[in-house]
Amino acid sequence: MQPRIIGIVSAVLILWSGLAPLAAAAEMATPVAIETLFSYPRYGRARLSPNTKLLATTAMVGERMRLVVVDLDAKTAKPIAGFDDADVVYFRWVNDKRLVFSVGDQREAVSDQPGAGLFAIDVDGSNFKELMPTFKKQANSAAWVNNFRASTFLARCKGSDDILVMTHESDKKGIAIMRQNTRTGRQESAVRGVSGDITDGFADAAGVLRAVNSVDSDGRLLLWYRAAADAPWQEIARYQGIFAPDVVTPAGFSPDGKTMWVSAAIGRDTDAIFAYDLAARKLGEQLVAHPTADVDGGLIIDTDTGELLGIHVDADKPQSVWFDEKWAQAQATVDAALPGYANALSGESGGRILVYSHSDRDPGRYYLYDKDKRSLTQQFAIKPEIKPAAMATMRWLPYEARDKLRIPAYLSLPPGGPKTGLPLIVLVHGGPYMRDHWGFDREVQFLATRGYAVLQPQFRGSTGFGNRHFRAGWKTWGLAMQDDITDGVRYLVKEGIVDPKRVCIMGASYGGYAVMMGLVKDPDLYRCGVSFAGVSDINLMYSVGWSDSANSLWADFGMTELIGDPDKLKEQFIATSPIKQAVRIKAPLLLTHATQDYRVPIIHGEKMRDALKSAGKEFEWIAYPAEGHGMTKSENRFAHYRSIEAFLAKHLGGAIEKTDKTNN
Repeated sequence: MQPRIIGIVSAVLILWSGLAPLAAAAEMATPVAIETLFSYPRYGRARLSPNTKLLATTAMVGERMRLVVVDLDAKTAKPIAGFDDADVVYFRWVNDKRLVFSVGDQREAVSDQPGAGLFAIDVDGSNFKELMPTFKKQANSAAWVNNFRASTFLARCKGSDDILVMTHESDKKGIAIMRQNTRTGRQESAVRGVSGDITDGFADAAGVLRAVNSVDSDGRLLLWYRAAADAPWQEIARYQGIFAPDVVTPAGFSPDGKTMWVSAAIGRDTDAIFAYDLAARKLGEQLVAHPTADVDGGLIIDTDTGELLGIHVDADKPQSVWFDEKWAQAQATVDAALPGYANALSGESGGRILVYSHSDRDPGRYYLYDKDKRSLTQQFAIKPEIKPAAMATMRWLPYEARDKLRIPAYLSLPPGGPKTGLPLIVLVHGGPYMRDHWGFDREVQFLATRGYAVLQPQFRGSTGFGNRHFRAGWKTWGLAMQDDITDGVRYLVKEGIVDPKRVCIMGASYGGYAVMMGLVKDPDLYRCGVSFAGVSDINLMYSVGWSDSANSLWADFGMTELIGDPDKLKEQFIATSPIKQAVRIKAPLLLTHATQDYRVPIIHGEKMRDALKSAGKEFEWIAYPAEGHGMTKSENRFAHYRSIEAFLAKHLGGAIEKTDKTNN
């Protein structure tokens, strides 16, 4: 791909307007158009410059997402960078005059997708520099995987045009961390004298790399630290495995350099933020903790002084805990003005404050808060075509599994209308070692506004809810992890919320596995299933060499510990692989996959298709050409959800036929 910078234009893209109150709730669920929900947003994330005089964002200009800089005093906005064949998908400020950004392609299929190149440019659109090249897929699909390079911004180096960059090439197991000048492109390694494969890096407020993790040949996790940029690296901790319970993970550094702020779960179940004494090499004061959710990062650090101002916490809902009184007061004022929203603040407590405000019913919008004028002025909405009042509310609803383990969950009901006896979609997240979050979810709204209740169970093995919850899911694919999902359905049936005869299960990746395994294990519970990119055979995860996880530390040390040893669990893997148990399935299955999925290769879908056909089962098979482990092309994404809409209406019923054209 040959990058081309578009010219600067005098076009005001950002609208300055007053705060728009949330309209009254809709009386009845009305399906929001698929194109409205699943089209790309008009705007991306926004960030203030370090001096808070400029605002940068990504915005749809023509057919592509461009990098836009807004002069907040002059109230003018200019696109400064963009490409004809790619979208700006991520950016960060280097300093008040320069930005760094990376690209992706929102319009084309994955076979033409460039690698995550890295570029830099001045705020006026001058001095463009390609820092990391982009890579395209070769004729041989395996070569695309083996030659892919991803470059990620780690930190800006204060007082310079330099940044820290993490680079991963898919034929290597670890990452490289480089200090790079964004004007000349000159780079040098920021890590010398560290053994093992580097997995992560942690910088201080000035942008000096101060700590790294590496994994040795025996799978032990090593923590390295240095006192300054010219100081030697020292190994300060060694853990027996990458998931050892006594691991401490760096999150930041105090201005005096004596304390490292870390997340750890030592002496407790959930991760908390602690002060770590670097001289004594031991854990000190606990700063922030939550009784049921992990606090494993999210530090808010003053870029000028290096002081710890607060911490973002993602529990049942996101929130901010402030140590600085000025910021705490600003947060309270904004929260009072925007009730029902999660409001993330950044900028200067005594000057301009940027507010990112989002909710379960709103994809998000940005405001500027002026403390002196006590004004809150909306800048833009990420997807202004979405009407929050017509959307479903996401409710926190934990329940008890059969072995008494508390299972966190979210429940969304159709807006308006009945709240009992509803058809249910169990929406299972992928990973599986991740979690769902409170906020606007396009799939949830797609389903809920069509008359379905939506349950999102955070089954054991999900991360973010403590060590016990995470470890309870180890080696339990298709067993206790699956039972947790079943127990959630039965809980809603018992409460009268759900019609037991109208339940469907839906998910992608691991979620797709759980769909197929749910139909196998509980054939009388589900009326239908919808799987995209689902794992159909656990053994294939260990043997398919062209998966992008095949040559990785995850394959070497993670899979065996979390999923299990295929030699030792041979019979279990047979019993818990849908492809081996297809004959037990009774309900119809919508089975979809992408032809160029390198995370869960299409062989999983093809073998499951053949097993269902051989067993004489009812299913629909769709293979999306030139797509990967997600839907990139808009037409494929729209077609995917139209097929789901028709499949659910056919087998589950309860969906409202009329689509709200006003949401187009």
